[in-house]
Amino acid sequence: MNVDGVVGFLFIALSVASLYLLVAVGLSIVFGSLKYVNMAHGVLYLSGAYIGLLIASSEQYGGLLSGFGQVGLDWGFVPALVLTPVVIFVVGVAMERWIAKPFYERELLDQLLVTFGILIAAQELVAILFGRTGTIYPRPEWLTGAISLPVVGTPPGMSAASTIRVLVVALTLLLVAGIFAFFKYTDYGLAVRAGTEDSEMTQMLGIRIGRPFLLIFAVGAAYAGLAGVLGGSLFNVTSEIGMEIIIPSLVIVIMGGVGSLRGTVVGALLAGLTFAVATELEPSMTQASIYLLAIVVLTIRPSGIFPSAEVGQ
Repeated sequence: MNVDGVVGFLFIALSVASLYLLVAVGLSIVFGSLKYVNMAHGVLYLSGAYIGLLIASSEQYGGLLSGFGQVGLDWGFVPALVLTPVVIFVVGVAMERWIAKPFYERELLDQLLVTFGILIAAQELVAILFGRTGTIYPRPEWLTGAISLPVVGTPPGMSAASTIRVLVVALTLLLVAGIFAFFKYTDYGLAVRAGTEDSEMTQMLGIRIGRPFLLIFAVGAAYAGLAGVLGGSLFNVTSEIGMEIIIPSLVIVIMGGVGSLRGTVVGALLAGLTFAVATELEPSMTQASIYLLAIVVLTIRPSGIFPSAEVGQ
């Protein structure tokens, strides 16, 4: 394999890792800070994919929408990329207030069963509305083919790196850097970290941790919604994608160390690399490869790669 082939392979791995990471970040923060297992986080990824699709294009769908002809705003990919996280942020606020908050003090099994049921119901609702046929996002011309920069054109060694995958990786780097900065430099981030350590003492000191927790829940939701748009640009969009993304993402959170953002990042990178290798060697093992990786990692480090007692580290 030449240099271009190696770089192209790495961007395949990194783009897959980016999707897992954007979804797993919200899971990790909420699980680490609130001890809340939110399998319904997959609904946010699913919703992001379909809301983005409705914004980006106008298409004929199956299901109940088949009788309405072409449905969608047809505004293009960039508006979908910008507007979808905003919509899902609002959905995340509603989910935290009306679904998550009543279960914060309940057993993990209760949380798991309820949120998993919500995910299954949401997928069936999407299948009823849109049908079960896969749909591919329409990409603008500048996102097709190898990356090409103004003046310099395609950088050396990048001819096999598709523009869409480079975009996915670049956006993820910016967003992950942003969430690290949020926890380290903002008052809300510090409040979340303090509330995670000792919520009772934090509130006795006059810090209202409800709003910071609501904000970080909604931000995690927006990340998952954006991942839905980016994932739709790489893979088929179907009613089953919520389940397909949430289980590996939860495995990555546990593998990295619950509540550890560093661990989540490393776990996602390992999962993306394993996914890409399996795709090259044995495509039928791509999904199973992530679980095999988790078995190996958790056998060696039962508490995860970077076990953290403090969320956001």
